[in-house]
Amino acid sequence: MPISIALLFCIPIGILFYFEGRWLIRYAFGRFEQRERRAACFFGVLGASLIPLIFCFGLIEHVFPGRLGETMAIGFFVAAFWALVGPIFANLIERK
Repeated sequence: MPISIALLFCIPIGILFYFEGRWLIRYAFGRFEQRERRAACFFGVLGASLIPLIFCFGLIEHVFPGRLGETMAIGFFVAAFWALVGPIFANLIERK
């Protein structure tokens, strides 16, 4: 499947991740205030960016074949993933 078509799936995946994050936060914390709404939005952004992240992972592995490419791709994926997950935890942990 070409990436131009695969990117069209980012929007519904992001929306599904938002609703799943909203449900999980309500279930875990029992409330859904402004901080939790922001965290659910960040969770939706994480879901929407999974397809481009996986595509970039494959490109890096293809450009640098072997163990070096695999290590670089995993490092990129972990760094990008934590850059997207960090604000979720920051919003849920911060106190007023």
